[in-house]
Amino acid sequence: MVPAPKVYEETFELNGEQIKTTVTSDVEQIEKRISSFLRPSINHQTKVIGFDAEWYLYHNCHLKLGTDAGSICATIQLCDGHSCLIIQLNRIRVSDRWKDDLAFKSLLNFLRLPNITFVGVGIKENLSKLEKQYGIVCRNAVELGPLAATAMRMPRLSYCGVDELAFVVNGFDLGEHRPLTTAYDWTCNPLSKDLAKLATVNVYSYFKIGSTLLQSKVVGGLDTGLVRLW
Repeated sequence: MVPAPKVYEETFELNGEQIKTTVTSDVEQIEKRISSFLRPSINHQTKVIGFDAEWYLYHNCHLKLGTDAGSICATIQLCDGHSCLIIQLNRIRVSDRWKDDLAFKSLLNFLRLPNITFVGVGIKENLSKLEKQYGIVCRNAVELGPLAATAMRMPRLSYCGVDELAFVVNGFDLGEHRPLTTAYDWTCNPLSKDLAKLATVNVYSYFKIGSTLLQSKVVGGLDTGLVRLW
């Protein structure tokens, strides 16, 4: 049997833009893609990165016992609006020595950069679980629901998911882009094209929503709901 590749790439058209998605568990590719996210933002605006994670149940969990003991992170997604990186965390051997791994250090250092704001829906919960289980922490993280509610003075947006936020903030209908699939196995290797697109649609939408709100005058002087986790 031919082993599954450690990296593969797909290009998806979303909202008229071509988004290059890399799915990988390869250390060199993770470092390379994270480095590409370090390009300066246009006109020195707030550098925004969409952030997401997918989880799966693992009954013989070897990590710390607790409320999240039965769920393990399968993938971490990052998007800068041009490209998307899907890190198959479940394909990287997790141990105490993993913290010395170059891929882990690249990811950890990236998430701690003071000049980048990571945005997402459910990002606070995802980061809390990642910190408990893997020691992965993020310096600047913004929950998009409360941010949109404050910036647009629409309190109900605090409790909305990505579909409604994308429509209200960007006029972006995710239903036109999200693949129809009933197979949500985030542990499969290689990750299916449908799941790669689903992950890309979500994390790209986080980037678009966050960029629109944080880089516009609409949030000037308002509480952006910044969550600092370090």
